[in-house]
Amino acid sequence: MERQREKLLHFTEAVMQSAKEEQEALRRQMEQERREALDRAKEEAKEAAISFYDHEAAAIRAESGREVSRHLMDIKRTVYLRRQEIGREVFAQVERRLQEFTAAPEYLDYLKQLLGRAMEELSGADEISLRLRKEDLHFGQQLADAIAPVKVEVCQGNFSRGGLAIRCPQLGLRVDCSFDQRLRELSGHFAESFGLSLSDELAEV
Repeated sequence: MERQREKLLHFTEAVMQSAKEEQEALRRQMEQERREALDRAKEEAKEAAISFYDHEAAAIRAESGREVSRHLMDIKRTVYLRRQEIGREVFAQVERRLQEFTAAPEYLDYLKQLLGRAMEELSGADEISLRLRKEDLHFGQQLADAIAPVKVEVCQGNFSRGGLAIRCPQLGLRVDCSFDQRLRELSGHFAESFGLSLSDELAEV
């Protein structure tokens, strides 16, 4: 009887020891799986964070780019409108100066100088057609006398701001010294040079 109790006790201890060892092994396995699962969760969270960051950063860059583009367009529009305004102001001043000059006594002397320079380009001409604006036709005879003995036909030109133009059928040449032509040239030069300078400034924005 005693022997059987010892065997039972020994068996029970063996079973308990085995269960304890199995429990310890299971605990270690669960701890390992827990660590692995935690590591996977951390890695997945890190990847998700990176992906979210990249997505949000791309969205922010895109929105910033659109905002910058809108801002630049606003600047260009403002500059364009201001350039138009400055152009109108400049040429309004030029128009006023021309009106004052063509009403001044020295205007006739200036016309004579213009005519003399124009005739240098028509060397050999014996006869010309002198074009003046309507308001200057009364200067015709004085201008004709200034280049005698060249025969001069005085007629109204198709310009209105002053100056003069010459046609010489004999040489097949035309010289335009009208203020209208000068103003057109000035307008083109102004638009080109001012436009280029503004483009350079915008490129630096």
